[in-house]
Amino acid sequence: MTKTMSLKEARSRFSSLIDKADRLSERFIVTKNGTPKAVVMGAEEYESWVETLELLSNPKTVKALQQGLKDAKAGRVHSFKDVFGQDQ
Repeated sequence: MTKTMSLKEARSRFSSLIDKADRLSERFIVTKNGTPKAVVMGAEEYESWVETLELLSNPKTVKALQQGLKDAKAGRVHSFKDVFGQDQ
């Protein structure tokens, strides 16, 4: 969930925002004079977003993902056991 708050409010509640961003995956948009200026989110979530953006910025990766989705929809899939000879 994303909440919006003023810089003044965020400053007074910063420690709590950090805890909520980390433990509850909450996001906070911080505004200054009513204009969004920053986002507070947990570091793990941020790293996940960066990784996703890096993957999606590579045309070869996007093409491979699209092909994988087409294969899955067409039923061209194999179980973990079929591929690796053991259960997960």
